[in-house]
Amino acid sequence: MRLGLDGRVAVVGGASAGLGYAVAETLAAEGARVLIVSRSEARIDQAVARLRERSGDAVAGLAADLTDPATPELVVATARRLFGPPTILVANGGGPPAMPAVDASADDLEAACRLLLLPVERLLRAVLPGMREAGWGRIVAITSIAVLEPQPGLVLSNSLRAAVTGYLKSVADEVARDGITVNSVCPGFTATERLDELARAMAQRQGVSPEAVLAGWAGRAPVARLLAPEEVAAAVAFLCSAPASGLTGVALPVDGGLRRALV
Repeated sequence: MRLGLDGRVAVVGGASAGLGYAVAETLAAEGARVLIVSRSEARIDQAVARLRERSGDAVAGLAADLTDPATPELVVATARRLFGPPTILVANGGGPPAMPAVDASADDLEAACRLLLLPVERLLRAVLPGMREAGWGRIVAITSIAVLEPQPGLVLSNSLRAAVTGYLKSVADEVARDGITVNSVCPGFTATERLDELARAMAQRQGVSPEAVLAGWAGRAPVARLLAPEEVAAAVAFLCSAPASGLTGVALPVDGGLRRALV
C-alpha cells in the first residue's frame, strides 16, 4: 500500500529519540518532508544528521520547548519557511513523573496539564488554518495505553492523557468536513528511554531492579515482549496517510494485545 505522503510537510514533536524519532524516520522514508522538534539543540542536531543519512535534505530540526506558549507558532513558521505549510502534525513529547494518585498534588496535576494538554491545543491551533486552506490534514497525538486502561502508579499520565484524548475527539468532530482527520495512538510498553525512566522510578518504590520491572511489563502483553518504537511509528504513519481518510476520532492501541477489552 502506498501511503500518499510524497511531498507532504510534517511536523513531529519530541523527535530527537524514541517514538518521535521513529515516526520522523518512517514519514521521511515515505517521502514526506519532516521538521523534527525537541528541546535539546545537541540531540536534535544529532537526530537530523542520522535522518539525513537516509532521507537527505527532506529533514530539518528545530530546538524548541513545546511547553512554551510561543513555540507552536514558531514551529509552523519554520516548517513553512523550509518546506511549505505543514499538513501533518504528530504531537508527541515527554511524560510526567510516575507517582500514585494519593501522592499527586494540585501542583503536580497543573504541571502535567502544561506538559501534556496545553502544547497539543496550541499546536493544533497553529496548524489548523493551513490545513483548512489546503483542504487536507492529518493530526496524530502519541499518548499512552493508560488512556484506555489506567496504569498503576501513573496517575498524571492516566489523567492528562485522557484529557488530551477527549480534546482530540472534540476537534475531530469539528474539522472532519475540512478534510482533516484527528486521531491518537496509544502505545503499550515500548522500548524507549522514557520507559527506562519509568522502570527506574517504579523499581525504587518497589525495592526491586529496573530490569525486573521491565521484564514484568514485557510479560503482561500476549506478545510477551516490549514493542519496538518502529512498530508504533508504522501505525502513526498509516494514520497520517491518504488511505486513512476514513479514520478520525480514534484512539488506537498499539500495545501487543495488552488491553483486554473487546472494544
